[in-house]
Amino acid sequence: MGGSKMIPEILHGAKPPPKLLWSPMIERPEDEAARKAQMKTPKDSFHQVSPETYPCSPFKYRTKVYKFDPGLIPPTIVEQPDTANLKKQCPYQKKMEKAKSKSIRKKSQFLLSKFIKSAVLKRKDIYVWNETFKPERIKVLIKSLASPVELEQLYAAQALGHLGVSEESVISALRNIVQECDDTPLQYEAARSLALLGCLETCVMKVLIRHLKVASLNRREDTLAALKVVLQAWSTTPSFEYYCIGARSSLTRNLKRLVNLQEPLDNITFNAALCLGYLDKSNPIAQETMFMSLTHVERKKRFQALIMLVKHMGIMNAIVIRKVLDHLECSPVYKHRADATDLLTTIGLEIIQQEELEEDVFNVLLKKVSDEPFLIVRQKIALAIEELKMKMRVWEIVERQLKDEDDVIRKQAVITLGVLGIRHTNVFSALMEMLELDTNEAVRIQVIRAFSTLGIDNVNVRKILTKKKQGGGILGRESSKALEILDRRAEIQKELMVHSFIIQ
Repeated sequence: MGGSKMIPEILHGAKPPPKLLWSPMIERPEDEAARKAQMKTPKDSFHQVSPETYPCSPFKYRTKVYKFDPGLIPPTIVEQPDTANLKKQCPYQKKMEKAKSKSIRKKSQFLLSKFIKSAVLKRKDIYVWNETFKPERIKVLIKSLASPVELEQLYAAQALGHLGVSEESVISALRNIVQECDDTPLQYEAARSLALLGCLETCVMKVLIRHLKVASLNRREDTLAALKVVLQAWSTTPSFEYYCIGARSSLTRNLKRLVNLQEPLDNITFNAALCLGYLDKSNPIAQETMFMSLTHVERKKRFQALIMLVKHMGIMNAIVIRKVLDHLECSPVYKHRADATDLLTTIGLEIIQQEELEEDVFNVLLKKVSDEPFLIVRQKIALAIEELKMKMRVWEIVERQLKDEDDVIRKQAVITLGVLGIRHTNVFSALMEMLELDTNEAVRIQVIRAFSTLGIDNVNVRKILTKKKQGGGILGRESSKALEILDRRAEIQKELMVHSFIIQ
């Protein structure tokens, strides 16, 4: 076999293979000496010269570029990256990389908004009550009271009570139904609406009292809910504006019966006791039920009992004060925590000192003024501290804490000053220094928020906030918000000043 080539035999009758139009191999010199010299010459390495495929690919001569699937690219077309090819990337490689990055992006960042057509949402027309339509609406409802359809009558009676228009035509129409109608549901709805409109005449109260005796728990609860709203409004009116409540003794007797019949911590018992308390703040049954409700599982009922005891009955002993402090510390509802501070100011420092709870109240207020997450509650606590004459004492403690080594204590001190205010210029200078030099970022953020909350629109403050804003980061974002708040305050002050100079 050596170096000789074997020529295949051509059988009789078989056609010879067609002659190739171009040579499939690199031509070699016929001279044996020249061939040996070519073999001895050193070849460039694989990385220096890219291997070429012969014959040339037809794709090289095509002027129109077709889109190929990357998976169907012929493996014979190979391009090794040299210095020229690195600058100009292969189009197939570009397409492969693009497809790969697209698949990765689909897996990692799937956004539904990309597959939804962006359309302008149509604004729904929100119905706003217009005062000009109110008389027409009331006339229609008064006519519906005489409708032959019972549901229309019931709806009209309910709607007239909810609209809150105590005109003579409305009162007289509902009163006629209460006095003349034999239909019990319609009569009840009319009496309930009259009570909500402030008409507590004897005929109205007798209908409501009769429904308090009904075995249906839903009807009892509905009646008590209406009575609770009405009697609360009645109890808050000044004494010279008191209006008479019809069948008051019968109402009181039936409310006592409900309190004694039901379980001590039942909803009906609690609402009936609230109605009793609004009718007579010195009623012992109502007071006992309110004290029992202070241990109720539901915090809402506990807080309602506290409001009744403090604001309506005027009972302010050690038990009540401790329950108020417990609500201020542990209530999950921020409105209840804010109202608890109002209850403390209602109780007053004198009663707190009589019950020997001044230190307990001071410690709770000092802790909550910095730990409370809601600004409005912190401001309420600051007002309570001022009303209870504890502000100077809190200031002294907080100003010492600004120099503490603990980051958390310094942060709490700055939060407290943000609602209490700054009383000395040296404290203001200390805060400016902390904003520049404090090692803890959270402390510096609270200093920025304190400046914006207190509305300190100083040239030096604006200068340092602008500098922090340009620096970027979380301090830059906080400084930007603070500057916006200060600008808004300045605009409001200018408007107020302009309005004050307007000649009437």
